[in-house]
Amino acid sequence: MIGGIARYRVCGKFEGACAWDLASRIEREPLGELTLDFSQCGEFVDYGIAVLANALLSISDKTVHLEGLRQHQIRLFRYFGVDADKIEHRPEHAPRFEDDFPLASEVA
Repeated sequence: MIGGIARYRVCGKFEGACAWDLASRIEREPLGELTLDFSQCGEFVDYGIAVLANALLSISDKTVHLEGLRQHQIRLFRYFGVDADKIEHRPEHAPRFEDDFPLASEVA
């Protein structure tokens, strides 16, 4: 904890098991602001990003800052509805599916 911000530094390989553990920790975190620092991660498994993105979208009472991500991870977070470049990662900020892919009113 630094000031009133909880800081999680993730090191090594970020995989599914790590993502599930981190997701449960941030959901239980009593502080309202968190920083997730991935600058020490040597390897990312895409599944881990999917798990974490889902967890970030499910918490509505916290502000999460993501640090140390590479372009590929930033892109994957965006695919899953989390804009890693923005400070707040709350469900109301997630893009709606209809915004990216307008639904046709008729089926041919």
